Amino acid sequence: MQQEDLFTLFVIFIESFLPVGLKEYAGLIASIPVFVLIYIFYLIVIRSIKLTFRRVGMPREASSGIIFGVRLFFFAFALLFLLAWAGDVVSAYIVAGGALLGTAIGLAFSKALSNIVSGFYVLVARPFRVGDYVRMGDSEGIVIEITLNYTRLLRPDHTRQFIPNSATIDQRMTNFRIRVDDYFDERGLEYHRDIFDLDDEEDTRIQDAIERFKFILKGDEVYRYTFDIELEKTCSQSEAKTYFTKVCEKWQSQYILPPEYFFWSSTATTIAYRFAIIVTDPKEIFTKGQDFKAELSAFATK
Repeated sequence: MQQEDLFTLFVIFIESFLPVGLKEYAGLIASIPVFVLIYIFYLIVIRSIKLTFRRVGMPREASSGIIFGVRLFFFAFALLFLLAWAGDVVSAYIVAGGALLGTAIGLAFSKALSNIVSGFYVLVARPFRVGDYVRMGDSEGIVIEITLNYTRLLRPDHTRQFIPNSATIDQRMTNFRIRVDDYFDERGLEYHRDIFDLDDEEDTRIQDAIERFKFILKGDEVYRYTFDIELEKTCSQSEAKTYFTKVCEKWQSQYILPPEYFFWSSTATTIAYRFAIIVTDPKEIFTKGQDFKAELSAFATK
C-alpha cells in the first residue's frame, strides 16, 4: 500500500541519521511524530466537540458520554496503528523492555485497574453525575467530567481537581442534589410546584410540557448545600443564635426556601452549627453560598 511505502521510506530516512547502534530503533523513532500528530488532531476534535455542544446547549452529562466515546475511538485508532505499522518494531523490543515493563506493571497496574473498575461502578451505579455538586473527603465542587480513571471537579476557587475513581469509592461522598418533592415529604410539608414558577408567561406551551415531562421522570431537582460553623464554647450561644437568625432572615429572599440552621455537634471546647441553603443552580453555591457563609463566619471572629 502507498501508506505503508511512505512509512517505510520515513523509517529509512530516520535510519540515515542514526549511528549504527541505534538503527534498529528507527521504526520506533519514526512512530513518535505520527502519534504526536494523532494527539494534536485528537485535541482539536475534542475542543471542537465541546464548543459545539456548548453552543447548542447540550446537557453536560450527555456531552461527557459522547466525548468519552470519542476518546475511546482515538485510543483504539492509535493502538491499531501501533500494531499495523510498528508491530515488528514492538515485537523486537519486547524482550529488551520486558524487565522494565514488568516493573511498571507491578507498581502501577493494580492501581490503574482499581481506578478502571471503580470508573465502571461510577458510570453504572451513578452515585453522582456530571453537573452535581458533591463533597468527596476534603474536596468539594461541581462534577464536570467522569472518565474511567478520574472524576474532575470544578472547585469553588475555580480550579479543576482530578480525583481517582478508586478514591471516590473509598472515601465518604455527599451528593447535594435532591428531589425537592421528596425533601418536602421527608419534612412533612406540602409541596407546591409553583415554587419553580413553571407557568411563567414567557415560557411557551412546549417548554411547559417539557418541564412537566421531566418532573414525571425525575422530579424537580435542586441542591441542598450544607456547611458547618464552629464556635468556641466561651462564646455566648444566645448571641450567636440571634446573629445567625438575623443573617438567615436577611438572605431568605436569595434562595428558594429560607436558609436554616441547627445544632450539629460539640467537643470539649467547640460547638458546631450546621447551615443549609437550597439553590437550583450549583454554581450559586460558588457565589451567593460563599458570601452567605462569609457573613455567618464573621460572628466567630468577633
